[in-house]
Amino acid sequence: ETLLLLRRARGRTHKPRESNIPTTMGDLDVKNKPEVGAAGATRILVALDGSKYSDQVLQFCADHLKGRTAKLTFVHVYEYHLVSAPPGPGFALAGSSGLNLTEMNNGLRKQAIDKGKKYLQQAAKKAMTLGFKPDEMKLLEGRPSSSAKHAILDYSDKTRPSMLVCGSRGLGAMGRMFLGSTSDFLVHNCKCTVMIVKCTEPEKEKTAKK
Repeated sequence: ETLLLLRRARGRTHKPRESNIPTTMGDLDVKNKPEVGAAGATRILVALDGSKYSDQVLQFCADHLKGRTAKLTFVHVYEYHLVSAPPGPGFALAGSSGLNLTEMNNGLRKQAIDKGKKYLQQAAKKAMTLGFKPDEMKLLEGRPSSSAKHAILDYSDKTRPSMLVCGSRGLGAMGRMFLGSTSDFLVHNCKCTVMIVKCTEPEKEKTAKK
């Protein structure tokens, strides 16, 4: 089940950092793929948060977007928390030489970037098992520079896709009221059409809870 909404954006000033992730998993023979720039060509941005629900977003893309887009881009936001003081005596981050906070925070950022790159590569491989592949993958910086939702929004405003696809974790109205959600924020602020894929709890976890 999906929800298709279009809203007007609000002004922002943050410019997110971004990294290209090469798509090196091989080629798929996609027939009748529209050319970028052609009249009516569709450029799709797919936001993946790395959670267990992201597979359902990929499945939606396979079911509804495969072979219908001129350009398909996966985006993922990496985040980490700055350390302002050493957690305790003798603490050192793996790979660092001591308690230098700058070195420690740089190490945390590098670990977050490496984890984000690995996830995007895994997402691309998963997409290939579903019969499609991204034309491009982008890794955006979230916290501490920005929030994930603002990083995605700013990148969307910059690249001006035809549509942004993201997942919803199924929060009810009360949950959204108190917690908010990235999908709600994007719906109300993106300049492009936003497609929200309603994600459900995986069947294995439903069975385990019974």
